[in-house]
Order: sequence, then structure tokens, then C-alpha cells
Amino acid sequence: MTAVTRSLSRNRAILFGYLLVAVLAIAGEIVSSGFLRINHIDELIITGGFIALVGVGQTFVILTGGVDLSIPWVLNAAAVFLTLWANGDSAKMVWIVPVLLGGAAVIGAVNGIGVAFLRIPPIIMTLGMSSVVEGGLLLVTNGGSGQNAPGGAVYLATHRWGPVPVLAVLWLAVLIVSTVVLAATPFGRRLYATGLNRRVAAFAGVNTQLVTVTVYVISSIAAALAGIVLAGYVGQSYLGMGDPYLFASVAAVAIGGTSILGGSGNFVGTTAGALALAVLAALLPILGLQPAALEIVYGCVILGAVALSSARKGQLDRTDLSAGWSIPLLSRLTCRCGLGNDTIGT
Repeated sequence: MTAVTRSLSRNRAILFGYLLVAVLAIAGEIVSSGFLRINHIDELIITGGFIALVGVGQTFVILTGGVDLSIPWVLNAAAVFLTLWANGDSAKMVWIVPVLLGGAAVIGAVNGIGVAFLRIPPIIMTLGMSSVVEGGLLLVTNGGSGQNAPGGAVYLATHRWGPVPVLAVLWLAVLIVSTVVLAATPFGRRLYATGLNRRVAAFAGVNTQLVTVTVYVISSIAAALAGIVLAGYVGQSYLGMGDPYLFASVAAVAIGGTSILGGSGNFVGTTAGALALAVLAALLPILGLQPAALEIVYGCVILGAVALSSARKGQLDRTDLSAGWSIPLLSRLTCRCGLGNDTIGT
């Protein structure tokens, strides 16, 4: 088997994601002439960009076998507090944005500590934190909407550098950084090892608890950043603006080929998933379908991804049991994650 063949086989899920984007886009052009005009492509990029910004954190978390259900209200909190504190003054964003990202990091750390040290299931931990953040926002706003977004946030969401939206540049920067972190750093290798098999990774010297806390911090920071930009795009903040991004982020990760049970995948695939969902959302009105149809798609994608990942995990587990679990798994961690005495650390 040649190197090219091996690469195609290893990345077939990612290739499928981008093929799906192309098929949906061509279908849109066939159904509605002008679907692929430049202005509409820009809108698709912007829509996909918000899903991708949220999806990057969800990707890191899911790679460890977890899930972050607090994303929508962390996003919402960042948007609301940005508009309340800035009160239309972009100059205040110099201190507001770091405070918001720092506050999001604290929320993520609490999530990670609960999952890693208290052994609370990720669904329960992050759902509880989501409720806490939601309740706090309701108390602060008395159930009302926030104020208008400052010009700096509007610039990030709507301005262009020549023909290129600033949001697209931000998306590209996140893509590059995430890909480098996952593919070329010791942390990335530890993350994959943790998702592949937490117990064996710990035996190999990986500090799985630190990895777990870190990915939840990354997820919350990414959600807060998405909230800041989304407030600029909408022009204001309001309660519930993060709700559409919970299942969208998970579905984008699943479409991109990341295993819902952890251990394999990357943000390049999530990018394909985000674009596919953006194109699909644009197609629904053209086809005369209600937005609720997209929720059905989310559900089917997530259920299908879980079923497929479970089947693959069962097959691997049977292989490991038949050969003796410790040696095959440690070997797979070494080969797939690049672990060794010089990169494991704690």
C-alpha cells in the first residue's frame, strides 16, 4: 500500500465531509440559480464560521471521549456581558474581552475538574454548569435582552479585508493553530492517547486529568470568542442566542469524522462539517422545509456517529481481549499518538 493510499484511507471521513459540502453546494445551485454567487458564498462562510468557532472546542473535548453541553450559555454569557459592559464603547473591549475569556476559562476549568477529579459524567457536569450560567444570566438581565454590540465586535463579524471577511481570517487562524496543536505537539499526542484509552494512557505516563481540564478550558474560551463575534454580527445580544450551536457543534464534529467516543479526528474535519451544515441550512428554505428539519438532521447525524463509533470500539475491544489488552493498546498508543519517553511527560 502506497503512502498516498494509506493517507486517503486514514482521512476518508474528512474527504467525505468535504465531498458532502461540494454535493450540497452543487445541489443548491441546481435547485436555485445563483446559490453559489460570491455574496451568498460569503454568507455561507460566515454561518459556517460561527459553527466552526464553537466546534473547535467541542472537537478537543470529544477527542477525549467527553462532550461539552455548557457551550450555548457560555457563548450567550460572553455576548450579554460584552454588550452590557461596553455600552457601545469599543475602547472598553481592551479589558472586557480578556475578562470574558478569563471567565470562560474558569467555567471550563470547573467543568474539567468535575469530570477529571470528581469523576462526574461529562453530560451531567456540563449540563449542570450550563444551568448555573443560564440562571446567572437571568438574574443579571432580569430576563431581558442585552444592549447594542460595540463597533469592535461588529468589525470582527462583518468587516472585510479586501474581498475576504475578517471572520474567515479568524476561522483560518483557528484552523491552523488547532491543527498544529493536535498534529505536532506533545499535548496533541497526549490528548489522542487519553481519548483512545484513558487507563492505558495513564499507564504510559500521560497526565490524563490535566489533559481533560485543559480541553474543557479550550472549549469554554472558544465558545466565549464565538459569543463576542456573534454579538457583533447580530448587532446586539439576547438570551438564547447560543441555543442553535449546541447540537450544531456536535453534528459538525461528527460529520467531520471525529469519533464521538474519542481517540480519532481533527479540526480539519470539523471545518468540513461546519460548512456542510451551513450549506444545508441555506438549502432548507429553498426546498420549502422548516428549520425544524435541521434539528432532525442533527439528531440523525449524532445517533449515526455514536452507533458507528460504538461498533468500531467494540471491534477494537474484541481484538484487544483476544490478544491480551495491555501490549496491543500500548503499541497502538505509541504508533497512533507518537508517545515515547521523550514526549509523554505529565
